[in-house]
Amino acid sequence: MNIKSKLAYRLLLMVSSIWFVASLSIYIFSAEYRKEEFYRRLESKATTAARLLIEFEEVDADLLKKIESANPIQLPSEKISIFDYNNTEIFSTNIDPDIAISKDIMDQIRLEGQIDWQQGDIEVLGLLYTDRYERFVVIAAANDIFGKSKLQNLRNILIIVFLLSILIVALVGRIYARSALQPISNVIAEVNTISATNLDKRISEGNSQDEIALLGITFNRMLDRIQNAFRSQRSFISNASHELRTPMTAILSQIDVSLLKEREKQDYIKTLISVRDDVRNLNELTTKLLLLARTEAFSESFSTLRVDTIIWQLISEVAQHHPHYKIKVALSPDIDDEQQLTVAGNEQMLKSVFLNIIDNACKFSADNEVIISIAPSDKYIGIEFKDQGIGIPDSELEKITQPFFRASNAVTIRGHGIGLSLAKNIIDIHSGSMTITSTEGEGATITVKLETV
Repeated sequence: MNIKSKLAYRLLLMVSSIWFVASLSIYIFSAEYRKEEFYRRLESKATTAARLLIEFEEVDADLLKKIESANPIQLPSEKISIFDYNNTEIFSTNIDPDIAISKDIMDQIRLEGQIDWQQGDIEVLGLLYTDRYERFVVIAAANDIFGKSKLQNLRNILIIVFLLSILIVALVGRIYARSALQPISNVIAEVNTISATNLDKRISEGNSQDEIALLGITFNRMLDRIQNAFRSQRSFISNASHELRTPMTAILSQIDVSLLKEREKQDYIKTLISVRDDVRNLNELTTKLLLLARTEAFSESFSTLRVDTIIWQLISEVAQHHPHYKIKVALSPDIDDEQQLTVAGNEQMLKSVFLNIIDNACKFSADNEVIISIAPSDKYIGIEFKDQGIGIPDSELEKITQPFFRASNAVTIRGHGIGLSLAKNIIDIHSGSMTITSTEGEGATITVKLETV
């Protein structure tokens, strides 16, 4: 069953249920009203007959029979009987039906004052009539032919209308379902035409207000994200391939040149040193690429870390590989509690962030110097890295954190354009912020803020 049939079926089921309950309620209330109205008529006839016979001396049983037989509004199969305190019948119309009246029924009428019951098609009412001296039991019975006929006619009408309503609702429901779901069918058809080769295509958003329009808008936003992801993936693969190919080509070229003929020992040593540098460069690039890919699907848990400890560890490690780098650290005097320096994070990743920023600051500065300032700010710890290097052109400042992007004034200096992109991704994972301010030729300042625990 497709969605159109399901919608039409549910609409039919809902309307049919409501109409069935409404029809049943109408019939039940009408039947109850007929019964109450008919018993009121029986009560009126019984009371009138008892009053005439008991309260008026001029009226005896024979005269009352004549009065009742001459009554033009007599009910079908009507019978009225009156009994004295000894349960002796003192009056009866002597008309069928024969009503079975036991002593128990008489006692119940005297006890409750009034009861009613049904004997076949005949409805019977028994009531207690009291005058100044005696108590009489009056039984009135009749067949409500006309009332039942009207009730049966109402039942037939309700059944016919109910069946016709189901038929009409079924037809209208299918038309409504087709009309209501047509926009969704159009959206599905449009979505099916979109593939990896035409991700720039978008779905019609209609009036941009109803639910179908919102569905189209949601699909388009999802397509934007998918398209951006595809572009990023293609760019990453293209740039990574290029970056990996360059050092590998240099290594192979140097090895091939060395093997062309026999050379002096110093030539081989020089070549091996150059190859070693290229291998280190390749290893560094590969590590950054793997870490960049790791940040795209990060699902590891955080631990409690002290920012200053990570900084001091990095300074020691950097000094071993780059002894000419000058790193200065300034702790704010406002730090009076180690909690102000404690954050929740991944140690390896935060080390990578700070190492990349320190390496860039020293590498692009003539004096190879960076000043690190650590200061608390509300619930955050701020780490500022300031250098006096070549800076970043204003027009390229917004692009500097894109993967593999390198500033135009840095193309002559060795690098891959991954460090700042990797740093920003890691800081985003840690729910922190990274801002970059720079003036070309005067240096750059990178400020990282992390939430303290």
